[in-house]
Amino acid sequence: MSAQAGVMGTGGLRYGWTSALVLLLLSSLLTMALLWPSVLSISNIWFNSDTYAHGVIILPLALFLAWTRRHDLARAVPQPWAWGLLWIAAAGLAWMLARSVDVKLVQHFALVAMLPGLVLTLLGPRISRLLVFPLAYLFFAVPFGEFIVPVLQDFTAWFTVLMLKLTGLPVYKEGYYISIPAGDFVVAEVCSGVRYLIASIALGLIYAYISYQGLWRRAALVALAIVLPIVANGIRAYGIIMIAHWSNMQHAVGVDHLVYGWLFFGFVMLLLFWLGSLWRDKDAAPASGAISAPASRPVAGVTMGLLLLGLVVALAAPRLGELWMAQRAGELAVDSAPTLPVVSTWQGPGLAGEVWRPRHYDADVELAGVYVSGQDAVELHLFQYLNRGHGSEVISWRNRIYDGDTWRRVAERVRTVSLDGDERLRVHETVMRGPGNVSRLVWHWYQVGDHVTTRSVEVKLREAQAVFVGDGRGAFLVAVSTEDADPLEPARERLERFVKALSMPLGYPHD
Repeated sequence: MSAQAGVMGTGGLRYGWTSALVLLLLSSLLTMALLWPSVLSISNIWFNSDTYAHGVIILPLALFLAWTRRHDLARAVPQPWAWGLLWIAAAGLAWMLARSVDVKLVQHFALVAMLPGLVLTLLGPRISRLLVFPLAYLFFAVPFGEFIVPVLQDFTAWFTVLMLKLTGLPVYKEGYYISIPAGDFVVAEVCSGVRYLIASIALGLIYAYISYQGLWRRAALVALAIVLPIVANGIRAYGIIMIAHWSNMQHAVGVDHLVYGWLFFGFVMLLLFWLGSLWRDKDAAPASGAISAPASRPVAGVTMGLLLLGLVVALAAPRLGELWMAQRAGELAVDSAPTLPVVSTWQGPGLAGEVWRPRHYDADVELAGVYVSGQDAVELHLFQYLNRGHGSEVISWRNRIYDGDTWRRVAERVRTVSLDGDERLRVHETVMRGPGNVSRLVWHWYQVGDHVTTRSVEVKLREAQAVFVGDGRGAFLVAVSTEDADPLEPARERLERFVKALSMPLGYPHD
């Protein structure tokens, strides 16, 4: 692609590929500088998570996909498009709001969305249409997919047990725990296969884009890239247990467990590409021919100046707005000295032990107490977050109810508890098993101001709303738990009786 840039002619500035690409590079660097906190957080996940390590190579792959369209791009001429600033402004607003309440996922999506917005603004709609797939592919750099982990764990555990039964091996399953005569296994989060699934879809999309012309063939390959790794991961888990069984627990239980996983994934990818080759387009040929489009076109200097000014404002506004909201949140934060409540018909609060506590970090205040009623005992944990700054948030990727090592999840669901009158309380129920095979039932929910919810998104939205309306009370994690949760119904009855006796909202003084 040849071009002439910055040359004054009779029509004004000559705007071609060189001008456009230089401006695109500079504006991309400016975007990274202004949104640097999100650049750091997304890169930290790439370099510290095996599941999302592929994010490092997404940009080079997207550039390669753009290069495959070079013949079509060479026939087009960049044309600045001011309406593209609306895309950038929308992404900036989403980033500002997400940053103010520390929603990393939305921050990362907004950060990546800036690049398509820059392409649309500086190169124009025609070129953006040619680059739709490479630009959309950039979103694979965003670390997301955790929501599907429990579903994949459930399928892997079910499939593994089914295969073991078909093999004739005695097997017992409790949640994600699988026991055979040779030993015990757990389908942990890292065994869910989410990393294989994401990598398979990312590679399958590239293969489909390059190998096929028709939509249905591409869709078929992508569907295969989704189904194949899910089933293959179940076969992998079954194979690992069988190897451990045959070797009397000497193999496939340590580092070699992971080695088998990646070798198996490599085989699955080869199988995917081989199956995809069976319906590959045979007659597809790359475009070629002489380039007849002009190298550049005139653009009025005033128009270009206003566009660049608007671009700088659109890029800088979210950062300035985020700094203002952070300052306002700090000013509004009220040290309300929360206390554990006195609960009618229950004695306490007494000193809670260290056997279990929610794995929540950087809380402004953490309170824990044990309440007793006859032979029943219930623990109450309160974590208050005043949202003084980033990294101290009630909803965070680090925060969880169980640690996965000492305490492991057996089952979880959302329940509705009937309170006095017509009141209802939705709680997130988690059944865990810990040291000494002790079972524990935990109900937890979130409280922002006077509002109670189990939904993470609602918590973030209400936190942002609190900043705007001037409510500095912050947010709470509320967790009630009881041991000896086997059988479950008596444990549920204990927690329900305790929750009904609570005066909510918690943490604030009551008249």
